[in-house]
Amino acid sequence: MSDPVTGRRGARRVRQVVNALTLATPLGLLLAHVGGATLRPGPHGTLVAAGYRSRFPAPRASAVTIGDVVLLRLDDDQLARRPQLLEHEARHATQWSVGLGLVGFPLAYAVAAGWSWLRCGDGALSNVFERAAGLAAGGYLPAATPPGQPSSQPEQSARAVSPSSQPEESA
Repeated sequence: MSDPVTGRRGARRVRQVVNALTLATPLGLLLAHVGGATLRPGPHGTLVAAGYRSRFPAPRASAVTIGDVVLLRLDDDQLARRPQLLEHEARHATQWSVGLGLVGFPLAYAVAAGWSWLRCGDGALSNVFERAAGLAAGGYLPAATPPGQPSSQPEQSARAVSPSSQPEESA
């Protein structure tokens, strides 16, 4: 199975090993346990921690990925309305491994979020990690309307969409 970011075969297993060795996935599992979540298999070798109840980390996010663990605050009906969210979060799992887990990814993400905030007043819209994972898939932008179809949402610039004007986003 290929990795959602690199597209290379076998990359998923390398990602999983790196995320385990850098303690990112073990931390995700610990947070899932403390947050009262139930683990189930997710896309691309991730683990979905469904029913996550803790406000840490990212209290406004509907999903947060730590290593290969997706801490999910949405119920199944809410998740069904956001079918691309777990793909977005699987891309973050790869970013954790590339950033060497707890060694580098949290700091790199914080710098990218700060830079994004300075550029456009939002921690996600210009964040290189969120852009690479897919802004629309993560709930940061309205989903694209197929060509020839009327839009179900009013036109908004990326700058106008913010966490306060959108449903809860992922991180």
